[in-house]
Amino acid sequence: MTANEDTPRAAKGMFLGAAVGDALGWPQEIRGNLVGGQKERDRAMPRLEFRDWTRHAGQYARRYRDPVRAGEYSDDTQLLLATARCCLAGEAWWTRLTEVELPAWPFYQRGGGGAVLTAASSWAERRPPWRDQGSAQAARVATRYRNAGANGVAMRISPHVLFAGGPDELIRRVFLDGIATHGHPRALVGALSYAFVLRSCLSSTGTHGFGANVHAAAVGLVDVANIVPLLPEGWGSASEIDHFASTWREANEEMEQLLGIVSDSLGQGAMSDPESTLEKVGCTDKRIGGAGTVSAAGAVYLASRFAARPHEALLSAAYLSKADTDTLASLTAGILGTLHGPDWLGVLASTVQDASYLADMAARCVAQSDPASSWPTKRPKALSREIEEGLALRKVAGGEFPDGRYYHVDESVLLSQEVLRTKLRLDDGQTALIDTPLRSTSAANRASGTLREKPVTSKAADAASTVASSSTSSVSSVAGNGVSRQRVEALLAARNLAKTASFYARLIGRDITISAGMAEINSRLLMFEAPDDTPIDADLVSINVVVDDFSSMISRLGLEGSELILQGGVIEMRDPDGRIVRVSQSTEHSAS
Repeated sequence: MTANEDTPRAAKGMFLGAAVGDALGWPQEIRGNLVGGQKERDRAMPRLEFRDWTRHAGQYARRYRDPVRAGEYSDDTQLLLATARCCLAGEAWWTRLTEVELPAWPFYQRGGGGAVLTAASSWAERRPPWRDQGSAQAARVATRYRNAGANGVAMRISPHVLFAGGPDELIRRVFLDGIATHGHPRALVGALSYAFVLRSCLSSTGTHGFGANVHAAAVGLVDVANIVPLLPEGWGSASEIDHFASTWREANEEMEQLLGIVSDSLGQGAMSDPESTLEKVGCTDKRIGGAGTVSAAGAVYLASRFAARPHEALLSAAYLSKADTDTLASLTAGILGTLHGPDWLGVLASTVQDASYLADMAARCVAQSDPASSWPTKRPKALSREIEEGLALRKVAGGEFPDGRYYHVDESVLLSQEVLRTKLRLDDGQTALIDTPLRSTSAANRASGTLREKPVTSKAADAASTVASSSTSSVSSVAGNGVSRQRVEALLAARNLAKTASFYARLIGRDITISAGMAEINSRLLMFEAPDDTPIDADLVSINVVVDDFSSMISRLGLEGSELILQGGVIEMRDPDGRIVRVSQSTEHSAS
């Protein structure tokens, strides 16, 4: 699409709006596995602020509790960004989608839907999901694929709007992207309607009319005669293609009916009732609420109904009871972000996970001149397996990511006795959280054993004090504010003192103030803000913390119910500077 002076702002609003809606709506998602279920969702008050929450993750006997930090996004945004990286590959975008991004995504996915996961796994085996020859498993994958009509296409295709030169190219790009994972027209029709709404908002130069979104969505209803020629070679037999064409016509009719409901409701002006309209559209029906057509129509309605009050649209989508709230909110905020830019999102735009990376990717997609991500040197599945094995044994600090980018390990924490979470930072700025199963007792012992290496010794503490010798005056100033310098046993460097102090404050359950560049963690431990060239003693020092109320500490960290306690009643994790922290229960409190 031809860019104008407003395109960079609109693209930034598109990307950040989608991510904010995803992160805000994810805790309320009907299939989000929130700990506490529907009762916990019903207790949530609609607010324009992110919150910490906990979800169930894993499968069957290996289920565990997954703490989600405020502002973290789900698969919706992960796949949008993956699509953006594909688009930056130029004419090879579909090859990158099916050979790199989709096969790599299951390694780092969070909250992914079954249809996309199944298709991605098939692509990882170098087999299109529609190819049912060869095994019973392949036949099951193909059947699931041809029945997949959910919103997993609509939620990721917005980058194509920035690259398509005209409506025909937009149709081709969105359809080919969608057909890689979803074989039912309902998913593809909804995605095309949504893409044309974004295109209309992106090209809008004046006041966006009350019914402009509805009209644009209707323009995106493409006759099946223009669609069938786009099917990949070998996609299906003659009878399967005939069935697809028939179902496509039905999906178009369904979308027309849904847009009619939306148009009729909007015609009532201020009397248009959001809950009633979204119910009629089907957004609150758990059987169809996640369908591509339904989600697209719901987003079109909310973005139109509250075009002048975008905050209300975002709240309505993110907190709609018994709905696919993360995708509905992501689609809605994506439209409004394209129309209004990112400013209306306020602090949410800067605190959503990977905010800078999202803004950078939007700018790169507008420019279309930056080089795409590197292609992996091995198959994504092989790289995923190598990284997982290395992380489980704590033997990797960085390397090649399954999609060809490079990563380094930020921090690790045991979510349970069988699951290790490792936070990776990608070289382009994105964050990936990898939950690695510790598959055997010996593996768990090896992993936890590396955590117990090199405990604090007086020599290590002296070394830490030596590092901080240039900050003697700071120690004196803190002593003047009530800290007895004679009691301090260790003075440690922190790369980001505010972040480190916040970590220990949550751990011990009290505020930690920063004064004169120093933070008193307790009476025996001080930390100071380290210059960039100061070495951090993460491999030499471990820290022991004793808390009075173990259960309250677990609650503060959002780890209720997690089997985090290791042998001997000790919890081990790493602080933001990479030091091992061991947390134990006060024996006096235990006795009482």
